[in-house]
Amino acid sequence: MYELEARNLQMKFGGVTAIAGLDLVVEEGEIRGLIGPNGAGKTTFFNACSGRYPITAGEIRYRGHTISGLKPHEIAAQGLVRTFQHVTLFKKFSVLKNVMAGNYLHAQHSYWGSLLRTRKTREAEAGSERRAREILDFIGLGHIAHQQAATLAHGHQKMLGIAIALAAEPRMLLLDEPCAGMNNDESREMIALVRRIRDTGITIMLIEHDMKVVMGLCDRITVLNFGNNIADGTPEEVRANPEVREAYLGSQAHVA
Repeated sequence: MYELEARNLQMKFGGVTAIAGLDLVVEEGEIRGLIGPNGAGKTTFFNACSGRYPITAGEIRYRGHTISGLKPHEIAAQGLVRTFQHVTLFKKFSVLKNVMAGNYLHAQHSYWGSLLRTRKTREAEAGSERRAREILDFIGLGHIAHQQAATLAHGHQKMLGIAIALAAEPRMLLLDEPCAGMNNDESREMIALVRRIRDTGITIMLIEHDMKVVMGLCDRITVLNFGNNIADGTPEEVRANPEVREAYLGSQAHVA
């Protein structure tokens, strides 16, 4: 059983075809890169998988179950969770409270329980806080748990976005440009974090424009161009593919 499957996936917006009959499978436990030039269909694919856009035709399956047509929170509840290039935080909240908010899918208390502060509600909130602290320690932000999110540096805001996603207890993460806007030190920190997440058993698929990151981090890479899969293989196979070099890497192929 594959972790994620797209079969003959089509996405059209009016007269524009963003994805044209895409077939793609992701194996359990791998780090899969998704690359391609601007407008290739990468973010559209993530939006389709996470339920933000309805698909035009085809099918998307997660761990053997069709998720096409499900709402975003229903897909996330099944274990497929995505992040966004531009992180949206509760900036006036602490780092800890932001991660606790990410645990809403698994909240066990009711409206009246929250209002009346019942014992069950207090126990659930204590458990949510413990889990949030564990996640922050895991990603390396435990020492700033009580810092206001708005005061974080860009790299730490991106890592906090991943911490919020982990609070939803995913089995697969879709990471949208996790290293975007980072300096070299921040990128190295993010790469190490992605590897640690995969080592816990979580499958990862990421969009990333930094080819050094993609080639050094991913087990396999899928290359899109005009909504089509033009290559799929190991970093070495993709690097050597002349169609990829022409469509995407071009004169910058040596960077990889």
